[in-house]
Amino acid sequence: MGSKATTERELLGEATRWILRLRGVPEGSPVRLEFDAWVSTSPDHQSAWASVNQAWNVLGAAQPAYADRNWAAAASDRTVSPSRRSHGIARRLPRRPFALAVSALAAICLLWVFVPAMLIDLRSDYRTAAGQTELVRMADGSTVELSGSSAISTQIASGERRVKLLAGAAFFEVAHDEGRPFLVDADGIEVTVLGTAFDVQVSSASTTVALLRGSIRAEMTRSDDAPVVLHPGQVAVIDHADGKVTVRDIALEDIGAWRDGKILLEGATVREAIEIVQRYHPAWIVISDSGLAERRISGLFDLADPDKALTAIVGPFGGKVRAVTPLSRVISRL
Repeated sequence: MGSKATTERELLGEATRWILRLRGVPEGSPVRLEFDAWVSTSPDHQSAWASVNQAWNVLGAAQPAYADRNWAAAASDRTVSPSRRSHGIARRLPRRPFALAVSALAAICLLWVFVPAMLIDLRSDYRTAAGQTELVRMADGSTVELSGSSAISTQIASGERRVKLLAGAAFFEVAHDEGRPFLVDADGIEVTVLGTAFDVQVSSASTTVALLRGSIRAEMTRSDDAPVVLHPGQVAVIDHADGKVTVRDIALEDIGAWRDGKILLEGATVREAIEIVQRYHPAWIVISDSGLAERRISGLFDLADPDKALTAIVGPFGGKVRAVTPLSRVISRL
């Protein structure tokens, strides 16, 4: 991916963040003045802002007050001299239909990705970007290693230690504390532990807990099923659709394989596999074939090259990965 494409993606991302940040901000506030300075930086900033607003309208979002055309135009006007306003800008602003369509598609992709991500940002204490990992050292001596595109919130109190996995995957090394249990809330499962090491992953379809050492109790928060006690080398998977819990054995070396840049899939749907790869891919990935999405696959896949991993996942079923733009991948069997 070239530097020009990277710069455009970054500007579109910044413009998307401004859309969310400026919601409800009154005229004349420091935030509005800061935005004025940002959008006035260059014509590229103004183009990114226009593309994201166009995509916002395409998605059916109401036009907010801060996107008023006169106000936005005023911010743009401050970046050029009067002579350029009457001549140069008139020639620059019109864009070729194809270029405009690509820019709008990229902006729409970013809105689908960034809006949910920004909502998670508001709730999280720690968050990683796609392809990034981070080791969080908590005040009690425990550590949490975050996978790509993952987020947690933390709370250390006198009676308990609590972490909420808001997105992605995390590997926990819990410091022993007899008087304060360590609780992990992971979308349908609450894990209780005094001292152990385990991996938790959350996807749209399921929540998975795998135990490396120690002992943990996994309690279902959305059903009346009895808690499941896991022993080293066991994994519990809760299906979000029906609440069913499945416990099976797993090789110890495969627990938290993502920390070594690998993903282990056992009977996962292609849709779930793509969702995992998305944590490591800077582009937005969409699968247009529902039949392909529900096929199941097992294997160990390398995340060092996310596009190669995608091809390995969908290739056995005749799937193709196409780069529509530097910011998007479309998967189909056509």
